[in-house]
Amino acid sequence: MRTLAGLFGAFGVALLLVGLTFRASVEAPADLRFVNGAEPRTLDPGVMTGAPEGRIADALFEGLTVRDARTLRPAPGVARRWTLSADRRTYTFELRDDARWTDGRRVTAHDFVYAWRRLLDPQRGAEYAYILYPVRLAEAYHSYAARADALDGPVRRAFERLRAGSPAGVEAQAWRAFLAEHHVHDALAGTADPVLRDALAGRGARLEPDALARIGEALGRAAAHRRARARYAERHFGVDAGVFAPDEETLVVELVAPTPYFLELTAFYPSFPVPRLLVEAPVNAGDWFLPEKIVSNGPFRLERWDVNHRIRLVKSETYWGRDRVALQSVDVYAVENATTALNLYLTGAADWLPGVYPSDLVDVLRERPDFYRGPGLAVYYYRLNTTRPPFDDRRVRQAFALAIDRRSIVEDVLALGQRPATHFVPPGIPGYAPPESGLGFDPERARALLRSAGHPDGRDFPEVGILYNTSESHKKVAEVIADQLRRHLGISVVAYNQEWQAYQATTRALDYDMARAGWIGDYVDPNTFLDLWVTNGGNNQTGWSSPVYDALIRAAADVEGFAAAPEALLRRLREPRAARAGLAEMARARDPRARAAAAARLRMQLFREAEAILVQDEVPILPVYFYVASGLVKPHVGGFYAELEYDDGTRGPNLQDIHPLRAMRLVPGEVRTR
Repeated sequence: MRTLAGLFGAFGVALLLVGLTFRASVEAPADLRFVNGAEPRTLDPGVMTGAPEGRIADALFEGLTVRDARTLRPAPGVARRWTLSADRRTYTFELRDDARWTDGRRVTAHDFVYAWRRLLDPQRGAEYAYILYPVRLAEAYHSYAARADALDGPVRRAFERLRAGSPAGVEAQAWRAFLAEHHVHDALAGTADPVLRDALAGRGARLEPDALARIGEALGRAAAHRRARARYAERHFGVDAGVFAPDEETLVVELVAPTPYFLELTAFYPSFPVPRLLVEAPVNAGDWFLPEKIVSNGPFRLERWDVNHRIRLVKSETYWGRDRVALQSVDVYAVENATTALNLYLTGAADWLPGVYPSDLVDVLRERPDFYRGPGLAVYYYRLNTTRPPFDDRRVRQAFALAIDRRSIVEDVLALGQRPATHFVPPGIPGYAPPESGLGFDPERARALLRSAGHPDGRDFPEVGILYNTSESHKKVAEVIADQLRRHLGISVVAYNQEWQAYQATTRALDYDMARAGWIGDYVDPNTFLDLWVTNGGNNQTGWSSPVYDALIRAAADVEGFAAAPEALLRRLREPRAARAGLAEMARARDPRARAAAAARLRMQLFREAEAILVQDEVPILPVYFYVASGLVKPHVGGFYAELEYDDGTRGPNLQDIHPLRAMRLVPGEVRTR
């Protein structure tokens, strides 16, 4: 094993000078300093989507609940306590009277109502808006008006053109093409109209003229229903339904159905309050979160933001729990270059380095006593742009999935114990068993699929670009995958990079072929991974859509609703017997607790069915590997739990690699290297 001095030698004098220059530019070291990866795009919790931004948001703001640093289980935050109704659909939160914004004003229930309505405002286009869909009327407030407009407008016009062009009836293939091209499943998501449910299912060889007439009438009813619900939600959501504040210290949240992970959502940054007076001030054109303007309510406040360098956080004297916050200041470095990041840590300029280091030094780093690693609730994958040929053909997508040797990537390129991913949901979620996958390494079958798609030996296949956000490790993986696709499929593949903000804009605009991505679970439940891929989901960004998939995710969100009318979906399942057994178990349950347990098991079966669509049939994404949560942390950093410790004495992995800054401290007696 190389010594530390040898490791510095491997970096070279030039890199060391870079680090020393970086250090010298910091006028006064903070109590804690860590490397955060990419430069944040925003510090507005209602807009952000990335893990680097989330770490900062969790320090500047606080939700109704927080994550206990030792267990990561929900604990009181701005809400000192709460109650849950007997049917598990209504939470009543009692807010602290000493919760304050940094300008001294009290944090009230009205602040949360405003923030949640703002997140769901359809004019804002927040990518995380869907995360509040478990709340009653939230989906209607966010999307029903747009769905009604689609049904009344382009869908209606296209439907009439289809009828006029086929007076004798519409063939099944043409009908399916109409549904897909005009996103009809999305516009009609959750419909209970039997005419529309049958039409969406697409059963039969053709639709006769009388059936088309009934569908036309039903589309009109559906548009009217959605518009009425949107208007109702506009009047009542945030006022007296869904989420509302009877007074300043009470927040009531009504759920569509029991949601086992809801208290984790209230500790997640999209649900954090924001200061309305500041956000809506005419002088603040979307920049209210800059240091000279920001008002926040978390354990720290923003003192400085030197773009592409450092963010300085200082302890907030208005925070209700300030006596429990040990750190007086925190420096957050924006460094994407893995070698520079590691150099900062090794020279003592950073105390914590979460997962940003050169992959070719893993063998050396893993032997260090300050290195930590464990399984992570995160998956590394590639999005495929299904709106752009050739990836609009699922045979091509399947071929790409089968041409990737994931084992060689995790063993020869990464070498940190990552697991090859042939599923999308990472292991470790209690109660969930993934379906059998069709994504193993099989170049021969991959070539056969590409041949059936009209490209034998890669003939006439367009050049494919693999987009990744700037990172040495992302570059290595992209180049290996590009090489594998060239060798196994005979196609031309080019890997290229963009800085984080440009990369995000490109993927949102669907201006790519393949794009590297990673997803860290927002809470410990399959839904945090699988609801990404619903039609037009804010984080879908593939253009892919499946009505059956959407129906499964909706059924899992409301198992009791599914149990009341299951047949339409049961007919389309791979394992209908398992689902029927779950329904029978619910029916036999003699008390609410037993029925809830049976519903929880059926919910996991519905998720299993949904994931099977991803990894057996449609393949809009290419899972590559499951992360390990790893990094380096100095011995003088306390309150850092690489392994969680529970009250009953048991331990478990920190799957989400969450380490709240409010709980960290400097350990007495430990000497800092700088």
